Amino acid sequence: MDKEEYLKKLDKLLKKLPEDDREDLILDYEEHFRIGVENGRTEEEISEALGDPENVAKQIKADYMVKKAEDKPSPGSIIEAVLAVAGLGLFNIVFVAGPSLLLAVVIISLVVAGFAIIIIGILTMLSPLLQVFFPKYIHLPVQGGILGTLIMVVGGIGVTVMGTFFVIVMAYAANRFYKIVIKLLKSNLDDIKKRTEVFK
Repeated sequence: MDKEEYLKKLDKLLKKLPEDDREDLILDYEEHFRIGVENGRTEEEISEALGDPENVAKQIKADYMVKKAEDKPSPGSIIEAVLAVAGLGLFNIVFVAGPSLLLAVVIISLVVAGFAIIIIGILTMLSPLLQVFFPKYIHLPVQGGILGTLIMVVGGIGVTVMGTFFVIVMAYAANRFYKIVIKLLKSNLDDIKKRTEVFK
């Protein structure tokens, strides 16, 4: 494959990247060809040494997605980054994407559970008042006038505080997990780059 064909194919495969980034990357690869030709190599030898444009594009996209996830943290960007790195090979699917996505689902589930506990606490706290307005639908587990009302309100406050604490702990765990996954993805990409450099 000659230089023009290689760069055209690579540019097409990178069309989802922002135009400025794509142009910079294509210029970098043009530079590889220029230096290679100056050193007496043919364009075909250079394109073979650089690797298949599809694999190169996958690696570039994975790099881009990991950087985006690191610079602009969000659940969507980390999922895109994990899936982009997973697309680089079976090892990444089994040992990177699978465990990362599984742990993300567990943490999200625990955060949702924490919010559910908060809502239950608030409803418990408000249940004596709600019973006044909806006596047919609200039945308090604790009866007994002021003491029963006090038990429900204090119990509701306790459950709400517990749920809030749980959500805070899970948010901290999610933040730590996010940083660990970014490190894992970057380390994995570095290993892939080192392996491909050995073959060039």
